[in-house]
Amino acid sequence: MSIIDLSEGISDAVEPTVMNADEEYQARVISCEAKLNKNNEPYMLPRFEVVDEPTAKEFSKYLPLLFDGQDAKKKNNAKLGLQRFFDAFGVVAGDDLDTEDIVGATGWVILGVEEDDQYGTSNYIKRFIAAK
Repeated sequence: MSIIDLSEGISDAVEPTVMNADEEYQARVISCEAKLNKNNEPYMLPRFEVVDEPTAKEFSKYLPLLFDGQDAKKKNNAKLGLQRFFDAFGVVAGDDLDTEDIVGATGWVILGVEEDDQYGTSNYIKRFIAAK
């Protein structure tokens, strides 16, 4: 047996597609990283796939995190963004929450479509839909 198994063939592969704008989709978190931005401020970047759409392009959402010395407006916006994400994806906030705990979570979102010179046409999250 060879290391590269092509017995299934590759001629039926398709380019990933962008989902329609302003529609609801169920999304799954497939990875999540916590990093620092260029201003040395922490953020979380969950990466999503659309559930049951194997040819849909993946997309991510920049979510600022809380930090010491953060001004009141940035702090409130960070809290609100995290609250909306956690409510939509059933994530329970706690002192010991790790980015790996978020991977696999599913929730509902409304997607938008944007053009980018580097990445082409892609989806972005316009709004999280809180679980009922």
